Amino acid sequence: MTVPTDKIPKNNGEFYFDPPLSQWKEEALRNRERLVKETFWGQSALKVRAELKLPTHHPLILSGHQPVFFHPGLWAKCLAASTLAEAVQGTACHKLTDTALPPEHLHYMPEVEEDGHGRKKILEFYTNKDLKQQERTTPYCFLPAPDHAALEKILKDAEVYAPAAVKANIKHYEAKLLKELKKEATWNDFHLGMVKILDELCGTRRLYLEAHKLWGTQPFYHFVAQWLLNLPELNDDYNQALNEYRKKYGITHDLTPMPNLKFESWWFEIPFWGVTRNQRHSLWAKNDGKHIVLKIKGGDGTYSLAIDNLEVELGTLNLAIWPKAIPQTLFCRMYLCDFFIHGTGGAVYEEVGDNLFTKFFKLKPLTFGVATATYLVDPEGVKGMESVVAHEEKILWWERALAKNPEYLFTKKDVWEKELPSFIQAGFKKCLNNSYLKNLAETKGKWLTALQNPTYKTEASYKIKEINHILYEGLTEAIQALEKGLLDIEKVKQPKEVLSQREYPFYCYSPETFTDMKEKIREMAHPAEAPAGSAATEAATPGL
Repeated sequence: MTVPTDKIPKNNGEFYFDPPLSQWKEEALRNRERLVKETFWGQSALKVRAELKLPTHHPLILSGHQPVFFHPGLWAKCLAASTLAEAVQGTACHKLTDTALPPEHLHYMPEVEEDGHGRKKILEFYTNKDLKQQERTTPYCFLPAPDHAALEKILKDAEVYAPAAVKANIKHYEAKLLKELKKEATWNDFHLGMVKILDELCGTRRLYLEAHKLWGTQPFYHFVAQWLLNLPELNDDYNQALNEYRKKYGITHDLTPMPNLKFESWWFEIPFWGVTRNQRHSLWAKNDGKHIVLKIKGGDGTYSLAIDNLEVELGTLNLAIWPKAIPQTLFCRMYLCDFFIHGTGGAVYEEVGDNLFTKFFKLKPLTFGVATATYLVDPEGVKGMESVVAHEEKILWWERALAKNPEYLFTKKDVWEKELPSFIQAGFKKCLNNSYLKNLAETKGKWLTALQNPTYKTEASYKIKEINHILYEGLTEAIQALEKGLLDIEKVKQPKEVLSQREYPFYCYSPETFTDMKEKIREMAHPAEAPAGSAATEAATPGL
């Protein structure tokens, strides 16, 4: 999947919302009005919610993500859900997309050494060799919580290698993190503990839904049955929606944002996983007139389901069926919520899903929202590094310029004093005060004038070349200052890249980061109430 990085806020404390957050209340209530009246495939949203024991008498606002250690960009979705739920007198819910694989969502910690070297260290959550192997192919919902020893090592390493700001922040969370590693805890248990830490910080609350449990309910079996009964049309609409998305954005790669569904020997590839022995595999289906036959691509055996009793038999299969991206959010938006909140990556899938919904149901899709934010673990450090790196282009220009026109050091003093940092100017000024070099520069100027006269052109060219060589050799201190500046910039680039990463685990950020986010989001949801020129209003501008 290609994430639209142009929509991701670039600066610390900035947000992106689409549509503008101030419009979400109206859109959510409009969605709610439709869902109270409409049914999809014979199921109404309120009926499904009642069967799943979810609230039915007020709006539900749903966000979702894989059960990772949330960073501010992800938490922005949850805070936006809470703010919107409050505005419509509803309930915020969060769905753990726990059917994903951990290698698809790596976690990192920032490490910056005293000599300036930095790196984004990949975190390992298990010390046991078998669990490390299992983690590569096993969905989150089947994994145990991280090893106590592994988490302790992550925290101890941070005490040594993490930037000072991160070390200070981790101290606020360390005891709570370790406390959540309860005996026999699952990965989901641990993740929910992390989310509750953030909710407690922000004074928010929400319902939590574990995706793999949703996919074992009767409303979902009904949804899958309808999909299987409409295989040819749905597969065709699905592929058309993808092709139109690629054409719209000029995408030539046939795997972006996801591959088309295949049709081979009367078998339809369907956008669902078949899950056996805690492993997920691509699922294929065909209709022989009386049965829907399922098979796992490359697996042994088939599963035959009577069309007349399809929904019931789906619930008795020795095979779990999980939706991939598009049918997953279609189910959520058709039945589980009145407003769904995506990140910028999920919004890509949802544009394709909306097109599919329109093609198949011949209806306008329900509105969804997109939310994200950028916060850095050490914004002041990054700001200082950016001020250094910003000089690189000018330093390179002066390095090239002096090689060809060394007299520029004397004739363009006002320019380099404006463009170059003070630590480089010191070397330039030493050369500037050399009267011999200054006289050479003035002499070159006279020969440049003489060069225009055909009578002196040959002699002038020779003299200019001779002076350039002597003059450049005399600018040693200025050239060394430029070279040292470039070396310093190279040293800064790596730690700057490390600290500019916006997706470190929440415990790398101060608690104030999350309370600041909450207040800014509240102000953006109600801009008429925000003071003119407030920080929140300004931060919201790039996304609005």
